[in-house]
Amino acid sequence: MDIIKIALIGIAGVMIAFPIKSYKAEYGVYIGLAVCLLILTYSVNYFTQILAGMESLEGYLGDNFKYLSLLFKAVGAAYVCEFCSGICKDTGYAGIAGQVETMGKMYILLIGMPMLFSLMESIQGLAK
Repeated sequence: MDIIKIALIGIAGVMIAFPIKSYKAEYGVYIGLAVCLLILTYSVNYFTQILAGMESLEGYLGDNFKYLSLLFKAVGAAYVCEFCSGICKDTGYAGIAGQVETMGKMYILLIGMPMLFSLMESIQGLAK
């Protein structure tokens, strides 16, 4: 049911910002930014629950836990870049939004490199 609350907050923010945006455009942007930050702070609760679950998984996975943490870093990076890109697009700066998205993709690729190297080492070990 929390997702319904978040959706309603988003819809309410749009319904408030839309008429104000035609009167004073910068106020519409401020309302949109405030709603985005409200939703972000609301989602931090879920993030702490995910971290608690990861701590319990660490005992089961042992040394392979580092790969799961890399996966969650990549998901977190994608979320942050999407959040920032959405705000930039809403304010009319699509060029900056595109650059943020590109840097996010490059960061995720960089995060995935250790997994790729480990896979290559495993394949080489099997080939010998």
